[in-house]
Amino acid sequence: MNKDILNIVFTLFLCIVFGSAAILALEFSRLAQFFPLYVSVAGTILSIIYLIVLLIQYNKNRHEHERIAFIKPLRYIGWIVGYIGVIYVFGMFIATSLFILSFLLIETTMVWWKSLISVVCVLVAISTASRLLGVYWPTNILGF
Repeated sequence: MNKDILNIVFTLFLCIVFGSAAILALEFSRLAQFFPLYVSVAGTILSIIYLIVLLIQYNKNRHEHERIAFIKPLRYIGWIVGYIGVIYVFGMFIATSLFILSFLLIETTMVWWKSLISVVCVLVAISTASRLLGVYWPTNILGF
């Protein structure tokens, strides 16, 4: 596999995620569906546009592709799928804390105190936005 094909596969994955989020957002009540629906539709449209650009570039530069490891993009897809799974089990705030902290420490090798500051900033932003917009996060498997 080469880098361009993996980029196309990852963009297709994002397009599927945004498209399915748009379909799921249609099941929300009328007032609750606006933000998730518009974000997912915008994400779907932008990922389709980017996918078309990638396919055009791939067809133009078909002969000069370099081989790369297949596992690298799958690692980031794993991070996203793992984050969604942790949200399902532990809830939004705990999952976001664990995800940001572990991602920054493992993938970016950021210093631990900068990672903690990042986690606190994101949690403050999420909780402030939740209160201002009146967003109520669904309960998780554990019930908190």
